[in-house]
Amino acid sequence: MESELIKLASSQGVWAALSVALIFYILKAQEKRDLKQEEREKNYQNIIEELTEKFTLIEEVRKDVKDIKEQITPKNQNDKV
Repeated sequence: MESELIKLASSQGVWAALSVALIFYILKAQEKRDLKQEEREKNYQNIIEELTEKFTLIEEVRKDVKDIKEQITPKNQNDKV
């Protein structure tokens, strides 16, 4: 299809052929950029998932530390603070 369009455009003149060639070049370059963007987005999603898992773990540790502090600290000191 590309070669047919280039032949048709070349029969219309050099500028038409160059315009069609430029359009195809732009389309191919855009396709490459789109693929890179998809890959980048997948990487970002993976990073977000990993950070979410780590944040959940940190929250669990925080709750455990709070429970331990409550058990270790005498009730009289809790009243003073």
